Amino acid sequence: MTSVVKGQSFPQFSQNVFSYLTVNPGYAGNTGEINSFLGQRNQWLGFEGAPATTVFGVDKEVNLFGSESGIGISGFNDQIGEFKTFSASFNYAKRWDVGVGKLGMGLSIDFMNQALNGGNLYTMPLKEDGSAISAGSNDTHTDETFNEDSGMALGVGLGVFLDTKDYYIGVSMKNLTNPQPKFTDTYEMQLKRTIFVSGGYRYKVIDRPLVLVPSAFFKSDFGSWELDLALKGFVKDKYWGGLGYRYQDAITVLGGIELNTGLRIGVSYDLGISEVSGASGGTFDVMLGYIFNLDLEKRKKLYKSVRYL
Repeated sequence: MTSVVKGQSFPQFSQNVFSYLTVNPGYAGNTGEINSFLGQRNQWLGFEGAPATTVFGVDKEVNLFGSESGIGISGFNDQIGEFKTFSASFNYAKRWDVGVGKLGMGLSIDFMNQALNGGNLYTMPLKEDGSAISAGSNDTHTDETFNEDSGMALGVGLGVFLDTKDYYIGVSMKNLTNPQPKFTDTYEMQLKRTIFVSGGYRYKVIDRPLVLVPSAFFKSDFGSWELDLALKGFVKDKYWGGLGYRYQDAITVLGGIELNTGLRIGVSYDLGISEVSGASGGTFDVMLGYIFNLDLEKRKKLYKSVRYL
């Protein structure tokens, strides 16, 4: 018998500005320097088996065969209950100076491994009257068992990212070929094409060391969708804070700082407003980022900017 398993192919982060590379290969090389990030998200605190995700990546602008380009590696490790997903992506972007800013058009090759620890799973069928069997009932059914299994798949992604002094916008799609992990006969996993659209505008407050950035992040697998809206304020290109709203799911409080060493630290807390997330202890994100150059003075002069926070 084959069991169909469905999970979130691309986990969500409230401070996704750190990790655009994981969903849009067109972002590779966008900062002009070596850009690295590492993040951890613990969702629905207090729920056993709640989603926990680690995300990472590094990218750099390079001159490849005489062409301005960007390259990068990104990935994530995601666990929901007994289901685990690990993904690693190799990203390439061709970059152009288009007058108003920098445009990148990219391609990603994505390797994904998914595993299910079926030994800890069991089913309890409905009673004859259609009602569910309650926990601890003598009617518990244990005839059906599950196996431990894993499968691998190869995917492709495309993306475009435009970054200017005043605004940015990105559009990308992952799982273009609808890859299917190669499990044994036990499980069948479906990975759907997923589209991502992101954008933001940088508004400099006159006579104040403050930049306001309203932003949006949308993703959809054409069966369901998520929309994040946020308003962040950046002070002296060093401190930031703001509020966000995920449609019918959560209200987010976020903030961060760039240390004198150049290390950026961002934290956020999601207060759930949906039936499921509202019953939990919320969701907590921590993101670390660093843009560096072998010439430290060059980095300070050219790249200390709200554009890359």
